[in-house]
Amino acid sequence: SFCFSNKKMTSRIIEKNKNTLNLLERFHRSNINYLPSNKNCKELVVYGSNLSSTINYPPYTSIIRYMVNIPFDLQSLILGILISDAGLQINKAGNTRLSFKQSLNKLEYFFYVFNKLSHYCSAYPYITKTNLKGNIFYGIGFTTRSYPCFTEFYNIFYDKKIKTVPLNLYNLLTYETIAHWIMGDGTKTSKGLTLQTQSFTIREVVFIVSVLIHKFNLKCSIHMQRNQPTIYISTKSMKKIHPYILPYFCHSMRYKLFL
Repeated sequence: SFCFSNKKMTSRIIEKNKNTLNLLERFHRSNINYLPSNKNCKELVVYGSNLSSTINYPPYTSIIRYMVNIPFDLQSLILGILISDAGLQINKAGNTRLSFKQSLNKLEYFFYVFNKLSHYCSAYPYITKTNLKGNIFYGIGFTTRSYPCFTEFYNIFYDKKIKTVPLNLYNLLTYETIAHWIMGDGTKTSKGLTLQTQSFTIREVVFIVSVLIHKFNLKCSIHMQRNQPTIYISTKSMKKIHPYILPYFCHSMRYKLFL
């Protein structure tokens, strides 16, 4: 879980600082002058508020990669796209990169996510091309650098290189996470909504439904499409959560909420 008490968070910060000092010994060949000292700016900066784009920056040293972290206000977004369309790949060094792709009709949402995560990217988005039964479909995607901080998400979502539903889903789900889940995998059905969960097993989908019922008091049911499970959320339940998820919705995606 990404929920910590103040005591646990303090302990984690102290431990991370110790690890940073140990990185100088672990990666003694890294360029310790990669980041020049800043002796001029003495202003207090809110953690996570200064994450500007790092596209086209020189390749990061190992020490810099281990110093990069995910601020709390980005975690719900990342969790939301991971449970829907994003994927993770881990390398032999234990560093993980995140990939995110969308169809061209979702450009506004795609660039909303990209702008939030461009701090972790080395290159601009690219056009994708998929051949499905003789039909060509174009999309757009981006991939982050490989970082140890993304490995935390990999360990939560992946089992033997297969994406699964996290066992601590109850603690991870927030209204912002649900908003991104719907923008990525939601389909308006009648006046309700269907979550396209075909990539998960029936057992996992039953688990998801139990979390949505117990944590958010949503009326849900499982429907089979081409022998794969999907989740239908009733009209009444969608109206109930509108005020909580709407602040996180891109304007072009509001049609999924019948707005």
